[in-house]
Amino acid sequence: MLITIGLGILFVIILGFLFILIMRFYHDVKYRSQRMDNIPAYYANPNELSLYKTDVAGLTIEHVTGDYLNGFKMIPNDIKHRGVVVTFGGSDGTPAYEQAVQLAKEGYQVLALFFFGMPNQQKTLARVPVEYYQEIESYISQHFNQPDVITLIGTSKGAEYALLLASLYDSIDNVVLYAPSSYVYAGLDFKDYSSSWSQNGEALPYLDVRSESSLKLFYDFLVKAPISYYNTYKQIIKKDKDSEEKRIKAEKTKANFLIFAGEKDAMWPSAESARLIAKYHPEHTQIAIYKEAGHLFAGSGIVGSQGVYLSVGGNKMANEAAKKDSDQKLKEHLKIWHG
Repeated sequence: MLITIGLGILFVIILGFLFILIMRFYHDVKYRSQRMDNIPAYYANPNELSLYKTDVAGLTIEHVTGDYLNGFKMIPNDIKHRGVVVTFGGSDGTPAYEQAVQLAKEGYQVLALFFFGMPNQQKTLARVPVEYYQEIESYISQHFNQPDVITLIGTSKGAEYALLLASLYDSIDNVVLYAPSSYVYAGLDFKDYSSSWSQNGEALPYLDVRSESSLKLFYDFLVKAPISYYNTYKQIIKKDKDSEEKRIKAEKTKANFLIFAGEKDAMWPSAESARLIAKYHPEHTQIAIYKEAGHLFAGSGIVGSQGVYLSVGGNKMANEAAKKDSDQKLKEHLKIWHG
């Protein structure tokens, strides 16, 4: 009897193991072809500076560093606009380099900045100091022509950071947010778990996403199904009784806002965040929410990352349309802001 039960249990375990292997193979075959093509090599190793092409016609691109400052200064041969545009990437660790180069080609002075991951910075996206902006502002005043207008552009976690900086520093004139968060969330270092951001050496209050882990996330990870963190981020806002303390106070800034988000964002509730920011900062705020677009305005909604697939939402046609429209809106607003 015991032998029969033992064999039955072993049979179930073997079936479960085979099921996992089959599903992992199935998802690999299904989603490998849907990943974005022509991704720059530096996305795989963001802190390898040699992967960033700095020999660009019409531009002088220089890697610059300071105490915490680290990134690329881009000066067009023909400067057409006053002020400086500062770009931040997202949790990928890049400085939104392609966007920065494109803006520099259009005649803007640009500072494309890392905010973690470089030798003189936080090694991971955790407790990144907001005081970084003080060094950025000082560098701009000393190294750029007509540095009288400062625009921050941030994407995803970079948008969270840009919004936070705008709520703290009055010298920021304009802020462009792609797929933003309106709250301070936990950082992405799960070994040294803390807030994404710090001030005066102390971690800022944050929403703890670990409390929203689920069996579905574990199952998706196990079988290599695309993982969506949307519900994880959304539910913690509702469940944290102190969530208002962790909301980034957009009402404290006088900056102009231009915000882009996809209604089908599967990474986190960026469309809801865009509306919340506009609610608290209704003046000088414009939002564009694309009904069928996702977290990234590129690709088919699936991104491969470190051996897993992430569901970021949207579809290829909608994401490309959102990219085209948001590029045009950005161009129009920057011309107004920077002359």
